[in-house]
Amino acid sequence: MPKNSWSELYPYWFLLLVIGFGWFVLAPLVPALSKTLNANIDQILLLISLYGYTMVIFGLLAGWLSARFTVKAVLYIAAILAVIGFIGRALASDYILYFVMVLIGAIAYPLAMAPVGSISESLFKERSHTVVGISVGILFFGMALGAFFAPALYNAIGLSGISWLLVLLSIIAALWIMYVVKDYPTYYKGKSLKGTFKIGMIKNWYIGLAIASMSVMFGGIASTVLKLNNFSEASALTYAGLFGGLAFLGSAIGAMLLPPIFEAKKALKLGLIVTSILAFISIVVMSFSLAYTNLVALIALGYFFFGFFGNAFWSMALTSTTAYVDDPAKAGFSTSMYSVMTNLGVAIIPVLIGPLFSSQSTIASAIIIVLIIELIAVILAPTLKTSNESSNKRKKTR
Repeated sequence: MPKNSWSELYPYWFLLLVIGFGWFVLAPLVPALSKTLNANIDQILLLISLYGYTMVIFGLLAGWLSARFTVKAVLYIAAILAVIGFIGRALASDYILYFVMVLIGAIAYPLAMAPVGSISESLFKERSHTVVGISVGILFFGMALGAFFAPALYNAIGLSGISWLLVLLSIIAALWIMYVVKDYPTYYKGKSLKGTFKIGMIKNWYIGLAIASMSVMFGGIASTVLKLNNFSEASALTYAGLFGGLAFLGSAIGAMLLPPIFEAKKALKLGLIVTSILAFISIVVMSFSLAYTNLVALIALGYFFFGFFGNAFWSMALTSTTAYVDDPAKAGFSTSMYSVMTNLGVAIIPVLIGPLFSSQSTIASAIIIVLIIELIAVILAPTLKTSNESSNKRKKTR
């Protein structure tokens, strides 16, 4: 297998950055979108949620396509759909058309992200945690940029300007993808996916949904809990936006920084244990400070560090699923299954537990449930397989 250059990943990472930015640039613009599209708030929030729903619906399809028709084919489709979706968003003047175009663009998310295992295993098998960590981190960095800069961009160039900026960025990403990705390896295409699922993967899935669902839930309940603690509505919304942005920023930095460090030190098992424990400590700080104090700085630190350690843990658990299989095609389907189960958790858990944070009489019960869920993830962390272990076992059998 020829030696690959890291530059081959740049267009892929740029596409993820654009997708993340295009996704969460919508979040701070809910009132403006509501007015422009003559739609209620619930309808606009549904547009943001479409990205999660598309991962559930199309995640496994993305993994299957990457195995049957190669990664490059899937990334071509993802890039093209992103361009079509963003152009449609720029031109749409009513909610229905805008909804359809957001949906088209959102399908690019699972197509680009779900088969990340195939990309890491086919190009940099010995640095798979590094590739996956940076890929996940860049997606979240794009989301953080969207959340942080949407208000300033809106004031400077308006909703239409933001829409056409996304069109320009997506076209650059598509052209770059088509120029570089054509050289991605194809030796594994057409592989059978029989035997891809292993029972041990369920532990990874639990960790994935436990971390991701809490990230989403705490982003959504922040303003509600702050109002319970006598913040004004304007302050609650402002701080909730700040906390959400910090969580995304922490998620990006943590995923890009920690998995590569532990992989370089050949300490992946230690990395899983350390990030799980520190994520648990962070969610303890985040939940108690949010529920029972008005210490904005402490709450903000809780959000940032839960994103920092939690997403590193999430990313390493994602990459761990590739240790159950023996070729890049199956690795992509393994990470696709993980992504789908994670987003199922995101769709279910916040809906069940989130309302408990809306009342002082139930908030303690909510925190206890959250901590039990996260504690189980900590207990499972040392039991996950790592690529190092799999490589050593293969060497011993030769």
